[in-house]
Amino acid sequence: MAAGVLVSCNPQKDDKSFDINYVSESSLESCFTYTQKDADGNAADDGNYFTYTTSPATTVSVYNYLSSGDENVLAYGTSGSFKISPKRGESSSQTFYVRVVNSDGTITNITRTVNVYVQSELDPEIRLLASDSYGSKTWKWDASITGQVWGNMGYCGGDGSAVGLTGNGQWWGVGSEEEFLTQLQHTEDGAYHGDGDVDNSYMIFTDEGILTSYDANGDVIRTGSYSVDSYDASAEWRKGLLKTTAILWPYEINSGGNIPGEYEIVYLTADKMCLVYPDGGAYDGLGNWGEASFWHFKSSDDIDGMAYGYAKTDYKDWTWDTSITGAVWGNMGYCGGDGSAVGLTGNGQWWGVKSEEEFMGQLQHTNDGAAHGDESMDAYFRLTGEGIIERHAGDGSTINTGSFSFDRITGNEWKVAELNTTAGTILWPYEINSGGNMPTIFEVVYLTNDKMCLVYPDGGDFTTLGNWGEASFWHFKAKE
Repeated sequence: MAAGVLVSCNPQKDDKSFDINYVSESSLESCFTYTQKDADGNAADDGNYFTYTTSPATTVSVYNYLSSGDENVLAYGTSGSFKISPKRGESSSQTFYVRVVNSDGTITNITRTVNVYVQSELDPEIRLLASDSYGSKTWKWDASITGQVWGNMGYCGGDGSAVGLTGNGQWWGVGSEEEFLTQLQHTEDGAYHGDGDVDNSYMIFTDEGILTSYDANGDVIRTGSYSVDSYDASAEWRKGLLKTTAILWPYEINSGGNIPGEYEIVYLTADKMCLVYPDGGAYDGLGNWGEASFWHFKSSDDIDGMAYGYAKTDYKDWTWDTSITGAVWGNMGYCGGDGSAVGLTGNGQWWGVKSEEEFMGQLQHTNDGAAHGDESMDAYFRLTGEGIIERHAGDGSTINTGSFSFDRITGNEWKVAELNTTAGTILWPYEINSGGNMPTIFEVVYLTNDKMCLVYPDGGDFTTLGNWGEASFWHFKAKE
């Protein structure tokens, strides 16, 4: 465990002025101490979590630098905690700085270099399949494309993404457990194993190359290794070849239960995957419209991947989304239940604004009564892979910047994550009817690769979920 030596700071008089104290570098070296721990709170030489104190109490700023060269404040105060968690593949040796601003305006700095835990870098396709931040990723059947999740299609060729996004080329398919139960002739043993429950069966990809399929009760159906060959995200048809025998309902259609063991990935994002297998594995027949099998899957738990990407250089811009109910910000009943219903249909909404003109009539909800440019339907906020959030007006000018992080929440019907931000950095960041309060924690009740819905209950009272008290909502979409 890394720790500094705990002795008293030694403030000294600055000879250049009367009765002005300053902290020398040697004094700051002595009084600043820290401990280093892992995620479980255990002392660790390569821990990512730090707690610091100063004795005697001295106000310090703890900071490091982003790749852009901009300063990134980690903590501020006489004591506190911070986290240093580099992206996969970065150096485990990390430097942070401690600064004191003396009463005469001079600055004293010290430097600390520490060893922290860094996960090995994943290939791009494994990030999409298993996530980059969480070690594993859950995939379920996706009936949102055509209502059919497995079936047959013409081996059409062309743009593979059209199969994943619109079901291009599909002939026939099943979309419910009841329908799967009528298709047991396609399995290897004529039996049902539970992987046709479209709403509740699932599979988990780990970043260590293991894939396991589960039934609705969480019992293992099948498990095995997986790998991806020849991945090329820019390829028109096949992005890569997924090799495994452990996906949900892994059977080639009309084959007597053949499990191919390899599947063409024709579409893959952080939240969608479409697989195809041509009749008998005849890949050289692409474009001849011979029979092929298809599979549609979706994922909702890769929060970071959907929100901004994976690498430090990744970013995503989010703008207003009028496609749900027309309203992009307003109030609603804090209804509870299925949070995705708020994101998809506007469930619970009472009132909202739908245009820049309507926003201009609601300036009493801002912190200063003024317009800042994010009333425009072209305004956006940017999330970067370095944890920076930028609020931009419709003309692209910057309104405010800060930091953000997501806390992923699993097994919760209402929300998938909480978004922690510097105040005033999302678009129109005001709690409704609050006199301009700008929250720093938002519930993410719905998130996909291109949709985001945030909710904030009256006064930040997250304990009243389901009582239909007033709450604020925000609808965003990924900016094209």
